[in-house]
Amino acid sequence: MEKQIGYQDIFLKPEKCIVDSRKECSTKVLFGGREFDMPIYPSNMKSVVNTETCKFFARNNLFYTMHRFGVNILDFIIEMNKENLFTSISVGINDDSYNILEKIYQELLSVDYITIDVANAWSEKTHKMMDFIKEKFPKTFLIVGNVATKEAVQEIERWGASCTKCGIAGGSVCITKNKTGVHRGMVSTILDCFEISELPIIADGGIVEHGDIAKAISCGATMVMAGSLFSGYDQSAGNIIEIEDTMYKEYYGSASKHNKDEIKNIEGKKTLIKYRGDMNRLLKELQEDLQSSISYVGGKFLNDLIKAEHYII
Repeated sequence: MEKQIGYQDIFLKPEKCIVDSRKECSTKVLFGGREFDMPIYPSNMKSVVNTETCKFFARNNLFYTMHRFGVNILDFIIEMNKENLFTSISVGINDDSYNILEKIYQELLSVDYITIDVANAWSEKTHKMMDFIKEKFPKTFLIVGNVATKEAVQEIERWGASCTKCGIAGGSVCITKNKTGVHRGMVSTILDCFEISELPIIADGGIVEHGDIAKAISCGATMVMAGSLFSGYDQSAGNIIEIEDTMYKEYYGSASKHNKDEIKNIEGKKTLIKYRGDMNRLLKELQEDLQSSISYVGGKFLNDLIKAEHYII
């Protein structure tokens, strides 16, 4: 059996610093033809992002993906276009997603990024949806997920994906591993997928500490998606709840009963995140910590993290 490694199982090896100040280190990343200020963005979950969250990230030159649950995607695209902000949406692989995409196509709306968002994207049903999107939106950057093996990445790239989202059952409110027994460590997942991939990959799930972002990039991820990291803020989705004079926001998984019209295949749970205030403070701290990571491993640019050596704890 192959041993599985997660973010908490490794550290990065420090090297000689080549910058006078960590502020000189660049965290910019090129993704889908656009340069973003950082390689981190919030999970496309109903309890994490809404329209205002997406606008906030786009205005701050950060990537985002709108979720696909109970949202009017046409209105969302139109609103983002009116404000001259890039568009990034999620779809599934069932009839409702085909209908939405057909309406977008008929309305002649442009979509910059489309994410096929399913629990296990390695399927012929996903392949069929990819062919449909490529036919209707040939210029759109197509993200496909989620998968967790190099065999899956290899086939999905062969089917025509622009990028693959990797990670299964790694989120803090995901109970897939508990209910199905299916999971693998995020470090092992990224290393395995990066080994075969010829295109960008997104590491989805398992981010607990800020340093985990640098670890993900050092293993080969181009972008990192996180859920709980971005929940509980003013700019996060969800209403503030007061319990015994303490403020919270709800946080739940996409496969939880709180996110489904039909109570079946429940593989997510709900928790409460203490209210955290303005997210701008988090973004500033994330960038500073990532700059420090780059400087510690002897680099100046984000891509220098890929040269870092790892210690297994």
